[in-house]
Amino acid sequence: MNTPSHPPIHIVVTCTNRKRARVPRHLQLGSLRERRPGPRFAAWTRRLAAEEPTIAARDLYSGEHWRIATKLPSVVGGSAQLWVCSAGYGLVSVVTALHPYAATFSPGNPDSVGRNVSELRRWWQQLAGWAGPVAAGQPRSVADLAGQNPHGSVVAVMSQPYLRACTDDLLEAAARLTDPDRFAVIGPSESGTDVEALLVPVTARLRPVVGGSLHALHTRAAAYLLSNRAGAPVSREVLQEAARRVIASAPVDASRRAPGVRLSDAAVRAFIRRQVERGGLPSATVLLRRLRDQGMSCEQSRFKRLYDDTVGKGVVV
Repeated sequence: MNTPSHPPIHIVVTCTNRKRARVPRHLQLGSLRERRPGPRFAAWTRRLAAEEPTIAARDLYSGEHWRIATKLPSVVGGSAQLWVCSAGYGLVSVVTALHPYAATFSPGNPDSVGRNVSELRRWWQQLAGWAGPVAAGQPRSVADLAGQNPHGSVVAVMSQPYLRACTDDLLEAAARLTDPDRFAVIGPSESGTDVEALLVPVTARLRPVVGGSLHALHTRAAAYLLSNRAGAPVSREVLQEAARRVIASAPVDASRRAPGVRLSDAAVRAFIRRQVERGGLPSATVLLRRLRDQGMSCEQSRFKRLYDDTVGKGVVV
């Protein structure tokens, strides 16, 4: 097989919960009654297949992350193509017509596809084996995409939940390229995992350089690194070195809150009781903001658990 003079470049980004169209109740994954993984997946895909998709993926998603993501092909230049890693549909191109839907790999969400990493990975494998809404012959996994373009480059921009769900697929994709260094994952550090060797790790230290919110950090970092490679080919080594240089010289992010004093569970419960006893029943979000404004620290999900436990047990009324 001859190597093409201009090897294709493919960019894979995660979808987003924010949609431009209303998501009907029956296309919200949390509405399914089925709980076992196999029947749940079958029920979900039956619902998606029951109606004709109407909105191109490019026009369905919204928000800061998606706005930056759609610009990545023009940042790379040439014939770069954009693909979407969707928890509801699997791998699709941005021109694929979809239904508005709600499904995610993020844990703790009512529309999450699974409760643990094993279930997330199984769901992604099932999506890869489902025909979906794409034309015959189009790739249904990142490994398929790499296998159809073995002399090309693939850059995946992943959040942590999606990175963990797609790990096996990403490893196989890198192995299918003629030059595995042409495969890179821009995302959070996953030290000690199988996917660590593929990563261009991004940390919050890049935020003063790339701007925007932490929610869009990985996408903005991808745009910055891809546009500042000084004509070098798109490869993992080039992007890793660029990320190291930028992080080493990045200024301090003045917008970041200094770490507060971490409280014990008992101290957090006492704080909640004192606040409620002053009158009314403030929400967990309001009370967590008050706690942090006083220079104390508690992770959001932990605070919500302690709030529900304290209030729900009648400790405060």
